[in-house]
Amino acid sequence: MKFPIRAFTLAATLALALAAVAQEQPWPNRVVHVISTSPPGGSVDLFARIAADEFTNTFGQTFVVENRPGANGNIGVELVMRAPADGHMLFVAPAGPFSINASIMASMSFNPSTDIAPVAMLGVSPLLLVVNPAVPAKDLKELLAWMRSQEGKVNYASQAVASTGFLAMELLKSLTGVEATHIPYKGSAAAATTDLLAGRVPLSFVNTSTTIGYIRNGKLRAIAVAELKRITAAPEVPTVAESGVPGFEATSWFGIGARAGTPREIIVRLNEAVARALARPEVLARLSKIGIEARPMGPDQFAAFVRAETAKWGDIIRRTGAKAN
Repeated sequence: MKFPIRAFTLAATLALALAAVAQEQPWPNRVVHVISTSPPGGSVDLFARIAADEFTNTFGQTFVVENRPGANGNIGVELVMRAPADGHMLFVAPAGPFSINASIMASMSFNPSTDIAPVAMLGVSPLLLVVNPAVPAKDLKELLAWMRSQEGKVNYASQAVASTGFLAMELLKSLTGVEATHIPYKGSAAAATTDLLAGRVPLSFVNTSTTIGYIRNGKLRAIAVAELKRITAAPEVPTVAESGVPGFEATSWFGIGARAGTPREIIVRLNEAVARALARPEVLARLSKIGIEARPMGPDQFAAFVRAETAKWGDIIRRTGAKAN
């Protein structure tokens, strides 16, 4: 059966007209993609899905989570940086793409300070220095002595080169003089934890959220907390600072970002929705169970926080000589 060319022309014209009308509709006028910069199952993915659910309910449009891990979060962020700055593609990431990667990676396709619009702070997963129970150390003093006795043969795991876990250990090494070889797991906290549990790697700075269960059942031993204060998820564990390394602090945090140029009104609306989600008792209970502390901030406060973190990590990277190789 043949259709007149005029029919196709009318259909095409109608399609273009409908598309133009859609573009003129208030945001969001189509499906919004929320890019999780880590694999499924981790803290980043959990926050992405909490945010997507809240956004879908708030704005009456579908927000779909897509996992695009790799390059310490850069792969997922690059996807957002190539999309229009219209609020229809967002990303959820840890500190790396926001405030670490630019200082430690040789080259990047985007400049975080000018190309990313910080949307909302989500929360903090305090870092814990943990060891496999086979390691003969119960506290930081004993651990450092054991590491020195191994004459540089100790390995440590991290989620990725340029992750906060990696930088926390490099900072500890620089302040204490111990030696340890980095074993990165290419963005997979689960793989690093698996090798810690099996004893193939003896120690690591890890997010509380991914390991608190193993600590509670004795499969991993917590040595110290990288925060300046003890944490509610493990109040019995001393801080690194009170264990003999004054001022030591390294925090793992998560946030939502968009491409710079996204309208201010959209950023504010997204930020307000995040604040509502993080105030819900069921969300707080879900996060607390795995040791994550909700920490909402307004857009300007979050942007200032990102700038401060960028300066802090840049200084640490220069002092330690850490490299993403």
